[in-house]
Amino acid sequence: MPINRNYCTTVLLSLCALAAFGLPAAGDELTNPLSAAEVSCDERQLERLLRRMSAGHEEFIPPQLPTALLLFPRGGSGSYEGLVATGEAVRLDVGQIPPDNFFETYLSFGLESRARTLLLNPARPELAQVVLYRVSSGSNLVSAESWFNITLRLDPTLGGGDRLIINNLVEPAVGASYNGFLASSTKPGRGLVADGLLTSCHDKLTDFDRHVFSILQRTVRGNETTQFFEPDMEVAIFRGREPNVYRLNFYPIYEGLEESGRMAVELRLSWDDHGRLLAAQSVVLAACSGPGEIGCTSWDRGSLFWWLFHPLFGGREYYDSERIQFGGWFRSGEGPSTPRTLDLATLLTGSTWNEPVW
Repeated sequence: MPINRNYCTTVLLSLCALAAFGLPAAGDELTNPLSAAEVSCDERQLERLLRRMSAGHEEFIPPQLPTALLLFPRGGSGSYEGLVATGEAVRLDVGQIPPDNFFETYLSFGLESRARTLLLNPARPELAQVVLYRVSSGSNLVSAESWFNITLRLDPTLGGGDRLIINNLVEPAVGASYNGFLASSTKPGRGLVADGLLTSCHDKLTDFDRHVFSILQRTVRGNETTQFFEPDMEVAIFRGREPNVYRLNFYPIYEGLEESGRMAVELRLSWDDHGRLLAAQSVVLAACSGPGEIGCTSWDRGSLFWWLFHPLFGGREYYDSERIQFGGWFRSGEGPSTPRTLDLATLLTGSTWNEPVW
């Protein structure tokens, strides 16, 4: 019987893929395995917190830039990090002209809880305070008249109260008029306490996990392809059960801040002896079998896909279309794409993001 060389090559590649995306042979100590309950807790917390946040536009009134809001747990009580990015796309009406440049622009932020033991009114008991603040070193600071001004809002209340608000407006020079910049915002967090958002699900996240979260936050984007105006997108980034598994949940946000479910993705990473990322196997998870389930895709509206792009200087550089790596899609009536292999080492070439060695 003659040997089918194509078949042998396919088998060899499959075995290599299994070796690459099983538990890493080196660097296992960089991460910790999680229980199913811990993963579920992280997923539900991030989903609840994203429902309280908004960085998009309630009405799609062109010309306008769509936004992506990405969030991950930092570890510790009530501690999160995130990024709001404008898209490399413009919502335009017929006959409208886009701006000369529309680079991706960022508002980097953190969220922390702090206990105030002495409140202004001595008769009041201790109440958790939450602080939403921007990270200027990771943000593009712009004028109020800029296309690229970004506002992030978070409702920390039990319902209907004042919101935490920050933006990426540049701080005016000493002596100049106030321009509306908001670098931080602090308010009581009664609603976040009641929602269980100021208590960590576990203490197993490592510096390496947070490093991977940060890279994904800057390189992962998603889009819904069946709408005339591109919807805003929210993305939860968290760990999976196995030490090398990371999870992404994509939530398209439509006009009127309408939510319509999520696309769930599993990334199985490989890295070398020093913790340099090598590759990832992307699996878009199948549709949920019922309402309220997690760890599955609960979205049935058109076609949703996601991709990775190379490190770029926000506000100065465009995507290089030849370096974009597509991670997969979910199509209503059809289901998820087949698993894909992503080359992280090549993607991160030319940046410092795959360093320092761990």
